[in-house]
Formats: sequence, C-alpha cells, structure tokens
Amino acid sequence: MNRKTLLTLGVLAAVVILAIVVQRQPEKGERTGAGDRPIPVLKAGDVDTLDVTKDGKTTTLKSEGGKYVVASAANYPADENAAKEAFEGLTKASFGNIITDQAGKQAEFDIDDAKAIHVVAKKGATVVTDFLLGKSVGSATSFRLPGKNEIWQVSNLAHWAFDRDQASWRDKSITTFSAGDVETLSLKGKAGAIDLKKGDDGKWKVVSSTTPIAKLDDNAVDGVVSTMTGWKAGDFADGAKLADVGLDNPHNTVVVGLKGGKKLTALIGNKKSDGKGDEDTYVKLADNAQVFTVKKWGIERIDRRPMDFKDKTLCDLAEGDIGEIVVNNGKDSVTLSHAGGKEWTVTKPAHFTLDTSKVTNTAGAFKDWKGTGFAEDQSPGANGLDKPRADVKAISKDKKTTCSLKIGNENKDKTSVAVQANGKPEVVLVAKWMADRVLPKLDDLKKK
Repeated sequence: MNRKTLLTLGVLAAVVILAIVVQRQPEKGERTGAGDRPIPVLKAGDVDTLDVTKDGKTTTLKSEGGKYVVASAANYPADENAAKEAFEGLTKASFGNIITDQAGKQAEFDIDDAKAIHVVAKKGATVVTDFLLGKSVGSATSFRLPGKNEIWQVSNLAHWAFDRDQASWRDKSITTFSAGDVETLSLKGKAGAIDLKKGDDGKWKVVSSTTPIAKLDDNAVDGVVSTMTGWKAGDFADGAKLADVGLDNPHNTVVVGLKGGKKLTALIGNKKSDGKGDEDTYVKLADNAQVFTVKKWGIERIDRRPMDFKDKTLCDLAEGDIGEIVVNNGKDSVTLSHAGGKEWTVTKPAHFTLDTSKVTNTAGAFKDWKGTGFAEDQSPGANGLDKPRADVKAISKDKKTTCSLKIGNENKDKTSVAVQANGKPEVVLVAKWMADRVLPKLDDLKKK
C-alpha cells in the first residue's frame, strides 16, 4: 500500500470519527447532558418550613416535632401523608440530565413562572433552597431554579406531591377512632331519638327509642360506626355562621361513646347544593369551631333516623319452600306453581309454555331479602303505594307463610323502588334490580 493510499484512508477515518462525534452531540439548547446538582443534598431536619405557591396562592407548611401544620391557615393540622410526602421528597431528590436550556421551552414543560409550582424550603427564616416544578417527563419531573433557564429531570420529587391548594393540604378528618373502642351510640334529631349500647357479648342493644324497634338492624349500627372511624370532610366551610348552615339547631346529633368515658359529638346541619344536582351537608364537632361540608356518600350512613335501625327483612322464603308465586303486573301477570311436582309450572295465563330454567331468578329472590333503607317520605301517596303498580305474593308449600309485597315507584335516580311488605305501613326501599327479579316479563319466562 503506497503512501498516498495510506494518507487517503487516514483522512477518511478522521472524517468518519468526526461525523460520529457530531451525531452524538446534542443539538444546541435541546439537551445539554448531565450537570452539577442544582440544589444541595438535604437530610431530615434540614428543612422545617415549605412555602408552596400554586396559581399565585401560597400555602405555608411547618414541621413541628414530627407533626405538620398549615401555618397559613391558622396552624390547622395538615394532611399528614401529604405533608410527609412533600418534606421527605426533598431528602430523596435525585437529578438526571438537563433537558434543555432554552427559555422558550419553559411553557412546554409547564415550568415557566406562570404555570410552575414554586417551592421555597426554609430552616427557620433561612432559605435552604428555592425551586420550580413542572410537568412529568417520563418517570421524572421537570425542575428549574428561579431565574435560570436550565430544565432538569428530577426523580422522587413529584409534581403531584406539591400540586395542592391550601384546602387540600389541610387534614379533612372529622372523627378518627377504633371501632373496637365504641361502647355506646346515640342519635337525636328532628325525626326522633335512639340510644344504643354494646353488650358484653359484643352485640348492639336498644336502650331506648322514640320509634319502637322489635328487631335491630345490626348493619345499620355498624354502618354509622365504621363510617365515623375514619370520617373525612369533602371541604371546609371557613367562616360559616352556624345559624346560616343549620348548626345552631342541628338536624341530627350523633354521639359516639368510647372506652374510658370519652365522647365524640357530631352535629349535622343543612344541605348545600353545588348547583350540579349534588348536595353536600354541613357538619361540625360540638367541641370544635371548624365547620366542614361532607359529600352525600359520606353522610348518608351517619345521618340516620330511629326507624332506620329497624330490621329491613322483607321476605325469607327459600325456593324449595315456596309452593306458589303470584305476580299481578298488568300484561305480565303470572302465577307460578311449585306445589304439585319437582318442576315449576304456570297456572296463569293458560296454555303458557314455561322455560323452567328462567324461574330460579324469581323464586330465589325471596330468601333473606332485605331492603336497603326506608323512604325519606313515608307517605304511600308520595311513593306510588296508594295505587301500587304491581303486587307479588310468595306462598309456602305448607301455606303457613306468605310474603306479600306492594310495588310502588322508582326513586329519582332509578336505582331503588318503594315497597310495602306484609301489610306493614313502613315504606322500604329495595334495589331496583331486586324488584325486577320478582316482576318477570312473560316473554322472558316463555320457552323459545
């Protein structure tokens, strides 16, 4: 190989190497690679205050002897998990590459001054670190120092951990206790009063009630207790006047008696419409000035009347014990007989060919059938029971037991149906799908 050829190959090799180097270099301003850590390494105790600014509003959190408070809300207790996540995130922060140093890219990562979450960490009055958090970038979060253009990737310092307004930083717990510590429960409201006590056998007993209760619904009692063990508010009603929200004369007062003589008293006030069809309820504890609002699902198992603790069993007939089912439901009226043989037959209407496999759904509905609650308005007329749309009877083979039901209207959200059972005046709510089981369509029962 001559000298000229060797020179040519050397130049070619140099060009290839240069091309590779150029290809591996980031485009200017797009990705500048790893850099020095933008904030110092922090350990537990280095920071005791966080000023978190979101949408121009600043919330101040303080760590005081292992407890967290929202200092900007009169030292209200902070949500412990949320505050702990924020403080501990500072000690776990791990930095990756610089994504970009172009100022024009800040809005793209939600880390410009208008969109970013601004965090100032202090020890006493001394600022320890000051930074901005933007949106997630893969498994990391975009990070920038105020006044700087470099956008970093940071892990273990999540955007969502700081993405809260002041109310979200506050502890929304209303009552917290162990269910095993509950000894008594009493409710007193405009619909009456009831006192309950847990016996030595662990079962609840009625001490007194303005509504006679022959048999107690233990599930209703347990529903109140279990909900209140970790009862949380939906929001705060700061500055609400008690008279304006019905807490000067509560709709209901719920008192939980705990071991050791401690009592927790919750006052339940008026409902508050959100304008979207949902209603919150105003609530406060008797010994605390803070007023909360609670979502419907967070109040409905607690705001109970004495009658709500009555047993809600409508029927308790097993399919094998039923001799006849009579359904009066207009064009879908049917009489099913199980008395004369092993298989179900239809005695009315005449000449009906029954698919026996379709009867089990109806016949099986009468075993330990319980309502979900009692209608708020107990008048038959308000529930379509003055003129029932249907009635159903399940009669035992020995004719000693009859389950008799009047079927009324559906509720507004079409999830429940009003029923009166066995001649009793109470209007019970049952799940619509259960009511549908005892009101079969003739066409569904017919053998195809």
